[in-house]
Amino acid sequence: MKFAVLTVSMTGLLLLSGCASPLRIATGDQPDTDTGKNGTTLDIQYLGVGGHRLQVGDEIILTAPSFTNPNFLLTGPFMPLRSDHQRIDELMPESAAAQMLLVGHAHYDHLLDVPHVLLKHAPEAHLYGSQTTINTVSGVIPAARMTALDTSMGSREQPGQWHYSRSGRSRIMGLKSFYAPHFMGIKLMQGRYDEPQKKLPWHSFGWKEGQTLAYLIDFLDEQQQPVYRVFYQDSASAETDGVVPELADGKDIDVAIICPASFAQVEQYPESIIHNTRARHFILGHWEDFFGNDPRGQQKFVRAADQEAFIERLSAALPEHSLWTLPQLFRTYHFTSQEP
Repeated sequence: MKFAVLTVSMTGLLLLSGCASPLRIATGDQPDTDTGKNGTTLDIQYLGVGGHRLQVGDEIILTAPSFTNPNFLLTGPFMPLRSDHQRIDELMPESAAAQMLLVGHAHYDHLLDVPHVLLKHAPEAHLYGSQTTINTVSGVIPAARMTALDTSMGSREQPGQWHYSRSGRSRIMGLKSFYAPHFMGIKLMQGRYDEPQKKLPWHSFGWKEGQTLAYLIDFLDEQQQPVYRVFYQDSASAETDGVVPELADGKDIDVAIICPASFAQVEQYPESIIHNTRARHFILGHWEDFFGNDPRGQQKFVRAADQEAFIERLSAALPEHSLWTLPQLFRTYHFTSQEP
């Protein structure tokens, strides 16, 4: 049985190792550049894969930066895999004041570089993720700097618990989500860690998925009221997962960050998230082929995903007055809290 599973997995890896699609689509509409009602913009810098740097005033929140991006042939089972600290140091933007770092799931392309980022580039940030995420990196990150959200996450039926930054100027809520299969309904690197690990995994299949999360991210005013609200996910989700429950504050979602990778492996994606969030602006994250790419160069669309079909479905489902952007790596986009 184990041999059969490994054979199927390796076949899938070979299929996925084909050439990525050349980028043939427009980047969509650009966000506003003027300041919002509170005199500040929501600035979102795309760092590649699932990584973003969100900032309002002095408040900074990160979503799992990923820069190592090994060649596809080095990511199979039992191939040694290490975080490239030199590359991280070259590419990671200044984030010493970051308050939170959010991880959607614990695969290597989302978590491998996080320990170095936390220890060197975001020394004040608190890590949020699944229990598997926390257990995976517990050998190198102090427990006091991490919080697992498995028992406090929200769902379609009810809100979860808000977790506030140390400054009190931002907060996040984990949402139960789903990780789309890689191919033919098959997921690779499944599983979880129920106990803290003493060492980081040494190959890609050791970075187990765990519970996948989406997030609501609020930046708050002095009265603790949300000025900007962002929805974030780093994986295409099944129709009933990763959605935002009804909240009593009535705050709309300003920006929703969604994921084209593996979108065809689940039903009604991205439509389900678009209809649920009804954001004023949608950002496509995790869109580029990251296997052995040079983040500073020209990018291709993620392999095994039909970019034209995704954009066609995105455009058809887009609410009136909403816009979308395919972000360029390391470019910062500015959003306002004004209604369109």
